[in-house]
Amino acid sequence: MSQTNKGAMGSNVTIKGARLIDLAANVDSIDDLHVVDGVISDKPATDSQTINASGLVLSPGFIDLYARLREPGLTRKGTLSSECHAALSAGFTTLLCSPDTHPVIDSTATVELIRQRDQQAGGARVIPLAALTTELEGQRLSEIATLRDAGCVGASQADQPIADTSVLLSAMEYAATFDIPLLLAARDPQIGGAGCAHAGAVATRLGLPGIPVATETIGLARLIELCRNTGCRLHISRLSTARGVEQIQAAKQAGLPITADVGIHHLFFTEKHIDGFDVNFHSTVPFRSVHDRDALRTGVANGTIDAICSDHAPHDADAKLAPFPSSEAGLSAFDAFLPLLMQLPELLDIPLNEVLATVNANPSNILATEKIASTLSAGEMANLVLFDPAAPTKCTTENLLSQGSNTPFLNCDDADIHLENGLPFTGKVHTAWVRGTPTTLAN
Repeated sequence: MSQTNKGAMGSNVTIKGARLIDLAANVDSIDDLHVVDGVISDKPATDSQTINASGLVLSPGFIDLYARLREPGLTRKGTLSSECHAALSAGFTTLLCSPDTHPVIDSTATVELIRQRDQQAGGARVIPLAALTTELEGQRLSEIATLRDAGCVGASQADQPIADTSVLLSAMEYAATFDIPLLLAARDPQIGGAGCAHAGAVATRLGLPGIPVATETIGLARLIELCRNTGCRLHISRLSTARGVEQIQAAKQAGLPITADVGIHHLFFTEKHIDGFDVNFHSTVPFRSVHDRDALRTGVANGTIDAICSDHAPHDADAKLAPFPSSEAGLSAFDAFLPLLMQLPELLDIPLNEVLATVNANPSNILATEKIASTLSAGEMANLVLFDPAAPTKCTTENLLSQGSNTPFLNCDDADIHLENGLPFTGKVHTAWVRGTPTTLAN
């Protein structure tokens, strides 16, 4: 695995001649930025080191709204140390940890365990999401206000829908009372539960059980109506369908407090990628039709979809050895995230500052908490990422940072084999600052 060099340059540095991009602060210019004692400053320290950042981009660190970090519990798949350092290579300085750890994040003891291991691990900072129901079983509400006070910034059911609508209603009423955002996947618990791929022509030809579009749209309709009834802050996690984009757009036009994100891979892959039973394309949220993918792209471009998450799901090798339906779902996303993100300005026909807002300013606004604020403003703690958008990138066994090798780009000589868009696969992080501490990533 590739290595990182934490804190090698010291806490006082002048980043010279970078393209500074912070859409929230209306900044997009070539300029210098100073970090003094880990804090962004108007003036350099007398002992500041200098980084020649000509040709590089400096922005607030990325915030990942959905990642599985595997620890505590499944350390054979990933650890906080491995995945938090892999996250830095993607530009993420803050990760929201999905609550489906072992144990589930439904107690203050587990929150404290994650906090302690995060401090030991280094890399991107980890902020847990509370389990909305105990053990994620969908029956009894967790003490999410207590978990919020312990350090959680929101609540989630991970990939476990709540079947009992009365429980879901109570949960959303409770969240509204305490102004706690809910980050929920739109999924009907009764439809497509046994499926492993989009219910379309490819799955039919391959004989794979399907997950129909209605799984998302019916689940989303239920969430929208309960949001209308309760007024809770609702964030829809990992949208996958064109119809779902339409539903989110209508809900926003109705003035509901709803936001949404999409996993990075769903802006590129479609159902055709599972042809040949490639288990690296087995995703919990299935890759759907070209029409759905294009609607997701349009949704990001016009702002209907607010954020892009990694949907990172590292697995050990054994998890992908079974036949497609029996293999464990999920893609390891961190090592290829930045090159994919760098293709989006051209693919979506929007400027780079708007693309970056989907991974820093917008996620920060969605959660609306000072715990994850990340800007280029003087006086703020440095949570920053400095990267080269044009540096060629390859995911190889030697430079992989995530413990999960379940990415279709691993040891792939030409990433365009999967992407088929003719765009270069580029983007490398030079340095990331987390809580004011710099980490230089090895080339």
